[in-house]
Amino acid sequence: MAAARDPGWDRQAIMRLASEQYGNLESMFDAHGWSDDGRIRSHVAPTKVVQTYGSVEAFVRAHETGRDWNPMLDPLVAIKSDPPQVFLKSFHGFDPETWGFLGFTKATSRDRFIRESKPGALLVVCATSKAPDKSERLRVLGMQQQSHLLGDKWQFLAPERQPAERADPERVNAWLHALRAIRAWRIPKENRPYVRDIFPDTHNGGDNGTAIGSYGLRLSKADALRVLELPFYEVPVFGGGPVEALIPGPAEQVLQPSRPGPVSKAGFTVREAEGPKHLYILRLHGNADQFLGYSTGGRWIVKVGFSVSPDTRCLAHNRALPACAFKWRIEQSTHAQGRLAFPSSGHALAGENAMKESLVREGRSLGGEFFLADTQALDRAWKAAIIAAENWKP
Repeated sequence: MAAARDPGWDRQAIMRLASEQYGNLESMFDAHGWSDDGRIRSHVAPTKVVQTYGSVEAFVRAHETGRDWNPMLDPLVAIKSDPPQVFLKSFHGFDPETWGFLGFTKATSRDRFIRESKPGALLVVCATSKAPDKSERLRVLGMQQQSHLLGDKWQFLAPERQPAERADPERVNAWLHALRAIRAWRIPKENRPYVRDIFPDTHNGGDNGTAIGSYGLRLSKADALRVLELPFYEVPVFGGGPVEALIPGPAEQVLQPSRPGPVSKAGFTVREAEGPKHLYILRLHGNADQFLGYSTGGRWIVKVGFSVSPDTRCLAHNRALPACAFKWRIEQSTHAQGRLAFPSSGHALAGENAMKESLVREGRSLGGEFFLADTQALDRAWKAAIIAAENWKP
């Protein structure tokens, strides 16, 4: 519990930090992306601070080592701090779009996390050994950035998930003590490492499993730096702002500063970095005749391309569709076939071009990377792509 404070200490603390670390209130508002809502900034500053950090106490703590080392303003600071402001926690799954918080069954566990972390700390999420999706078990799934804004899980849980959560006797009273998440990133399915491999110090051969599951364990300095080896793409958090693109990139690039809190309007977007790539074919499932407005002759609508993560690229295309009867699914990918990614975009581009040339001959172009094709045409195009990519020379 915080020590007793003199009346007005909170406003005085905010004004002092605004002057000492930002120069003035206007600069502090700009750094956080806060609007004054047409009111006097000094009057609305306490509300903005609490909405973002959780409390004035948390705001003060975030600035203990200076504005430049405030992890709320820069997630990379959390990784590079000493000790790191990065914690490892096991979940049964990772769905920040509907589960926008870090939850604890015991209030004491939440209190411990608050004592040991600063607002803006990063929570690396790995799947438990009993996660519903067997392919995710004991793998690192993603990461979220934490505020110290307290609540219960029903405040930060999407409405569509609440009926099932309330109806399950094993879950209804679990993870009630919540801290709001403000940003989140997933690791593409194709790149999710086992937690024991990427964080050997903190995992400690499984001996730290109870701590990781109960309240979250701080990563060692060496393990925290390994976060920078992982590819991420930003995803929305329930109750937060939108994210405009699902494009994987290296951590140093994707974990860029973003204006935190409920005032966030858009996430950081990034192009795919150069590096190994997988080929893919996506197929649009649904009534293709109705989608195009003419008969397809039984052929499929497909999209061909390459990406570090075909799964993520498929998710991005589905996000571009309104809620409807159509959905993109992966028809073919080198990752799904168990192949290693091709070494460069040059290799993958050669494969993509081979697919396009084949589908122009044997199918019908719908513009760009989109085609109508039957199964035989797709099979031949795929084989041509693999040969072209494997034989490409710089």
